[in-house]
Amino acid sequence: MNNRDIEWRREKLKQEREKLESGQLTALRELLPDAVLQEICEECHYEFRSRLLTPLVTIFHMISAGISRDGSFRSAWQLNGQSGRSGSLAKARQRLPQVVWRKLDQWMIQEIDKESALEYQWRGHRMIGVDGTCVSMSEEPELVEHFGRCNTRHGQSRFPLARITLAFDLKTLVTIGHKAGGYRRTETELLRSLLSEFQAGDVLVGDRHFAGANLYWEYQEAGVDFITRTHHQLQVERLKVVEIFDPKDKIVELPFSPQHRRQNPNLPKFILIRLIQTTAKIKGKEETFWIATSLLDAYQYPAQEIQGWLKKRWKVETLIEELKIWFSADVLRSKTVEGVYKELYARIIGLNLIHWLILKSARKHNREPERLSLSAALRLATSYSLKMSAAPAWLLPTLYETLLDHIAFSTVPCRPDRMEPRMIKRERKHYPKLKISRAEWRSMAIAA
Repeated sequence: MNNRDIEWRREKLKQEREKLESGQLTALRELLPDAVLQEICEECHYEFRSRLLTPLVTIFHMISAGISRDGSFRSAWQLNGQSGRSGSLAKARQRLPQVVWRKLDQWMIQEIDKESALEYQWRGHRMIGVDGTCVSMSEEPELVEHFGRCNTRHGQSRFPLARITLAFDLKTLVTIGHKAGGYRRTETELLRSLLSEFQAGDVLVGDRHFAGANLYWEYQEAGVDFITRTHHQLQVERLKVVEIFDPKDKIVELPFSPQHRRQNPNLPKFILIRLIQTTAKIKGKEETFWIATSLLDAYQYPAQEIQGWLKKRWKVETLIEELKIWFSADVLRSKTVEGVYKELYARIIGLNLIHWLILKSARKHNREPERLSLSAALRLATSYSLKMSAAPAWLLPTLYETLLDHIAFSTVPCRPDRMEPRMIKRERKHYPKLKISRAEWRSMAIAA
């Protein structure tokens, strides 16, 4: 092969690469520029050749997989008008290290925080909700060994499960951090490793799984305040009262258990917390319970507002639905442990990109971001990506601004105190369950 042929092949490869890169979720490229991806790869010391499938193509391809209807990698590729290259795409996903995903996630959170930190704070604090969920995956021996299965009344689950703890801004619904691990790891254990993602002055808002004197101490050691329901075993009437603002609002001394004191002899005798009694409907029934918080000043932090923030913690149900249903994270497709973690990063980064787009639209039109529809923003971003990939360069800014305009007018109705049961109205198809692998079933069917 002479030099002329080599140059011709290089030029053709360059043209194909540019064509591939220009067709990858163009509507979101304004938020995630090519230069940033290049800089992150250099920062992570990830060197790559000028291949057809560059890191940019791989990253947006994995994000597209979450947006596609069936959540598969092949469908994401076909949505961009491509076909084939299944093996090449799998190798490209394998080559891209997990540290690049982590750095990309951190960069995006910092950029969103710069834009919206002061605008969406409460009395100088970021309000951070925390909760956990589980996702399923393929029944591969490597995944079963690493993540494990859960026990049910019918025995062990058929597929391995990963447990995830999410921390997200209650005003913007942007995920500020997440930790994933095996099913046997608890939500509080994962939260402990997530505290480094918080900023000093943040207020952690959680349910009673994240309550307890030892956890409260760890939050405050990390510079984080908290609002949680009290632990179900706490006997409030036996605590020593330090100050009373109201019969339903007081500061008490919360002692540490002997077990925690043995584990950490440096713990003090007690920790001061504020208890606020509240009444709310839970699963359709009215319940009275106590809220624990480290915000001790009753004048600066009124009890009614603190009660409101615990109620807003239920937004985590919306966020988990967005992640698992709209971004197809309920069942992950990767066959390796590292692939599962990368795929989870891609889903969460994609979700944050859509919420970032919503924030920009809300700021432009002076709207409340929580009133803008994520499903509409997702559909609009997908359709405008196709338009922008075929449009001339001079038209791209106009299309991007039009996209923000359409998102701003895709609102959801205001539905305060909305409560709906987790039930389905339409039954699923009555297919029998396959309790063995498909390979075992095929071998049995052939033998029969």
